[in-house]
Amino acid sequence: MPKITAYKNTTFSIKSLLQDKIFLSVVKIVCIALLLYILYQQLFGREDLTLHGLLVLLQHKTTTQNLPLLLFVLVLMPLNWLFETHKWQLLLQKIQKTALLPALKAILTGVTVSLFTPNRVGEYGGRILLVNPDKRYLAAYASLVGILSQWLVLLLGGWWAMMAAFSLQLLPIGTATFGLLVVIGILLTTFLLLSYYRFPWFVKRLGQYRWAKKWTSKLPKTAIPYYSSIELHRILWQSFLRYSTYSFQYFLLLYFFGLPLDYFAALLGIFIVYLLQTGIPLPPSTGLLARGNIALFIFGYLSPATTTVAPIILAATLSLWIINVLLPALAGGLFLWQYKRTD
Repeated sequence: MPKITAYKNTTFSIKSLLQDKIFLSVVKIVCIALLLYILYQQLFGREDLTLHGLLVLLQHKTTTQNLPLLLFVLVLMPLNWLFETHKWQLLLQKIQKTALLPALKAILTGVTVSLFTPNRVGEYGGRILLVNPDKRYLAAYASLVGILSQWLVLLLGGWWAMMAAFSLQLLPIGTATFGLLVVIGILLTTFLLLSYYRFPWFVKRLGQYRWAKKWTSKLPKTAIPYYSSIELHRILWQSFLRYSTYSFQYFLLLYFFGLPLDYFAALLGIFIVYLLQTGIPLPPSTGLLARGNIALFIFGYLSPATTTVAPIILAATLSLWIINVLLPALAGGLFLWQYKRTD
């Protein structure tokens, strides 16, 4: 009788690949290498403003009178991420209880991953890595709610700031176009608020499409009405606090470097810049130059001294990126390197 040889099932699967220690080590090394390369390019490889140029400008602009502005920006950085950490805890409170430190690690890991993804989408993917494997589908649902809450604040804040700038004739626009944009703003506000507060309804509708059916089918039925109106209010409030914090940081940096502009006009300009930046499908690393150009365009209209505004805006934009993204990304890179699979 011929001998029967048994073979193991060697069918390839993404799940088995992600569980391989060697593969995860390679991914970590690649991510850290990319992180260091991107940071080098942004700090030393830029043509408009390098780290050396920024340091020279900082030395020139730092005085006894405006030094507190820079120190306050630095103090607000951890507050910015603590607001985001608390929001992530609120999003996960019915999925997986998470203490402050693990939640902060997840947030900073997400910042690192977001450097390689358009519009910082990877920020939420990085966070999900640190959620228990059996809860990741629910965490993905929670992430969508968090993304929508931040987009709600960004889009509505920026849109109505732009309408205010048009109304005050700080930015040029025709009367008919302005009226049309106001109507669009009302419709947009209504749609975004309904989308946010009726988000479970949208998830159910997504389940009707083949590309989303697999994900939605793995959500327990109790996961769909996860957040009450009060909980959604609290999540939205954390998004607003974070938005206010990094907008105020930008405001302080602009005046630290000497922006010749009225305070109210500067705030409107900041909100508009963030609105337009949201529409750029680029990672925060490679998109930094484009974001600086948007700020130059908006503040070029708002400021009467256009020729002197460029170095101020570029310095403030790069400084804010270093403080709010680079430093947290370095910490997140360390946490990513320490990550071990729990599957």
